[in-house]
Amino acid sequence: PVVAIIALAAIAGIVLFGGQENERITELRIPGHGSQVYTFSNGIREALQYPVVGNEQTIRQLFTNNSEITLVFDGSSREDNAFFAVIVTNLAAKIPTYFAYEGTVFQFVPFYYVGDQWFNGNSEEVEKPAFDTPVLQLKGPRTGATGNELVLDNTTIILQGKDFEKLSLAADKLTLIVFGIDHV
Repeated sequence: PVVAIIALAAIAGIVLFGGQENERITELRIPGHGSQVYTFSNGIREALQYPVVGNEQTIRQLFTNNSEITLVFDGSSREDNAFFAVIVTNLAAKIPTYFAYEGTVFQFVPFYYVGDQWFNGNSEEVEKPAFDTPVLQLKGPRTGATGNELVLDNTTIILQGKDFEKLSLAADKLTLIVFGIDHV
């Protein structure tokens, strides 16, 4: 079974780190990305099952066709803010690195709001942004999550989860979509 997984992974264009077919796989390598190992918070098979409302290829194109994505969240909940800090750290560690190996520069441009006040990534108060680039909106259990899913709404991707585990799965699923990985 290990040989079969490695063979399937090679055919899919990735190298996975794991053992038996039912063993949890949390790391992968992508050919052309040197010795870079992408480590996921959850099992890759489990993350691939996270629900998506909308076309995954369109979500991927929002990333591949743009050099930046505006990241937005409601900053009114300390607990959700803590969840978002972990989620954003994981996304920012993988997605810009992936694009760098692909030969392009990519960045997340963060904004958050509390009530009617908007803040940039340096916590400086700003006017509400125009959102002229695609938006990744984070919603947690106390800041508007209505389900456990990724939702594509025009050029806005809503990453939501009703608890930290679901938010983490959603972030891993989004990363796998951006990487173009839909099976292992």
